Amino acid sequence: MQAQSGKQTSKANTEGALLFRQNCAACHGNDGRGGERAPNIATEHDVVTASDAQLKDTVGHGIPEAGMPAFNALGAQKVSELVAWLRVLQGVGGALHPELPGDPAAGEAIFFGEAACSKCHMVRGKGGFIAEDLSDYGRGRTVDTIQTAIVNPTASPGGGGHLTSVIMSNGARYQGVVRAENNFTIVLQNESGVFQSLARDHIEKLESGPSLMPQDYGKTLTPQQLNDVVSYLIKSATPIQPIRISQNDKQ
Repeated sequence: MQAQSGKQTSKANTEGALLFRQNCAACHGNDGRGGERAPNIATEHDVVTASDAQLKDTVGHGIPEAGMPAFNALGAQKVSELVAWLRVLQGVGGALHPELPGDPAAGEAIFFGEAACSKCHMVRGKGGFIAEDLSDYGRGRTVDTIQTAIVNPTASPGGGGHLTSVIMSNGARYQGVVRAENNFTIVLQNESGVFQSLARDHIEKLESGPSLMPQDYGKTLTPQQLNDVVSYLIKSATPIQPIRISQNDKQ
């Protein structure tokens, strides 16, 4: 029975991912973290904390004043699959009262210092633009989910992002992260956060570099440092005082 349930979940996720690419990615980005025409819906607080029913209502009826079309024509089943895939992109596990495995103050120092996370990521208005804003990333996510995203980014939705270089037929050069693409255009976001839509038929050369996210944090950060960074991300996204786990509690 569990195996059958797992197959059903996998099938639903596959269908939800396809629906997202077909209907949402052009505006919200392939990973849901924003594009040139629509905002981040993968880590944005108001979206992450909305109920499934609220999200289904938003997808079904759209937001006309913001330019978002209604998708009721897809039918209730496909709208549900879209929302389910959005939850996968969000990585939300429902941890409303998170327990901190480390010291958030030490984690903040590592985030902006030794680990250089802030070169690409922003938290509460401080840091870089080229990767997603992590201000609310820790909200609703479990410790294990956040740790996995740090030490094995390719296993998480979004894959850590790659810096892509584009040379146009007129000699113009662009570099950034691909936020959305289709048969006609590619949308890049550069290190300043600016989006650039490029026509495919004018692209002379396109090269994808290595992942922006370091792949060796599992080796360069000690287990305690990793716990500290996770704690910082959770606390940054938590409006209430989280519970601190002491070493004695773990034993």
